[in-house]
Amino acid sequence: MTEAVHWDDEGELLGVQVRVRFFEPNAFAGQTVPLNRLLPELGDAALRPLAPVGQRTTYRVAGLQAQPEQVLAHGNGLLCVANRPVDGRRHEADQWRRELPVVAMLQAVATAMAVAGELQLPTVALWRGPNALYQFDPGPQVLECLATHIGQACDYWGEPEAVAPAQLATFCEPRLRALPGLAHDGGVALA
Repeated sequence: MTEAVHWDDEGELLGVQVRVRFFEPNAFAGQTVPLNRLLPELGDAALRPLAPVGQRTTYRVAGLQAQPEQVLAHGNGLLCVANRPVDGRRHEADQWRRELPVVAMLQAVATAMAVAGELQLPTVALWRGPNALYQFDPGPQVLECLATHIGQACDYWGEPEAVAPAQLATFCEPRLRALPGLAHDGGVALA
């Protein structure tokens, strides 16, 4: 769905295929179209926001409740954008595997799961950092871990009805790190 982006690098991180595109954030600061500031690399793509830019919609599926930054119709599916830089630091092209917060990656995947579950459409998980756009394609083990631990995460966090993607991501990260066969290179772990 994001074939218009010319990705700078890609690799696997904790069972998730990651693609990354770096950009100079100041180059887009003057954009008058909010979507072009949010997704500078997709500015010319045929994107249709499902809600007005800046207005968050809540998506819920099976005890997981998410409010993505933006959900966009694109082709036959959706792009789900998480845009919450953890610390605001730039990511360097040769260091992204170590600089990408694993919880942010899993949170973006969980957010896309909630959107895909409620709307029943294929959904791509994107995360917009200060100077990078990431696309996450989770493997089956990651999706299974996130999906099957929603109830336990609700109990752990004392949330009887629903957990947020950040809570689910934090709960599942150590479980994913313990699974055999997942690429464990890089990624900022929980302290």
